[in-house]
Amino acid sequence: MLFRILDPQTKANQFWRDFDRLNDELTRSILDSQFGSASNFPPVNVYTKEDEALVTCLLPGMETDQIDINVKDNLLSIHGRKKAEELAEGTEVHRREIFNGEFHRTLELPFRVDQEHVLAKYSNGVLNIHLPRREEDKPKKVSITIG
Repeated sequence: MLFRILDPQTKANQFWRDFDRLNDELTRSILDSQFGSASNFPPVNVYTKEDEALVTCLLPGMETDQIDINVKDNLLSIHGRKKAEELAEGTEVHRREIFNGEFHRTLELPFRVDQEHVLAKYSNGVLNIHLPRREEDKPKKVSITIG
């Protein structure tokens, strides 16, 4: 990241490995504050029509019991915990870019949702949430009379 200790003799030294790890975490923290971070996890697409919304969310490697979905008015919250992979004893992490840990994502939708008819399906690491619009929030066509 900012700099690395390249000497193989010092790389074996635990102090320098810890220093390197701290340097990576500090740099990641600075970059995350500038360019986004785990607050953008999981990645989502939101599609809307006049009477519904569809949210597609990437959550590979998770089970449905690790995911909570809540809807209130026009807010959709997705919360969960992605478990870290278990490593064999003596294994060191060379690079870790795949997110693990707790996440919480809240999305504001352009209309209030009919909470009773929300459907969520999870398949092959993709969560699809169908969010129908409340009947009273749907646009109503107004007829115009002459005279």
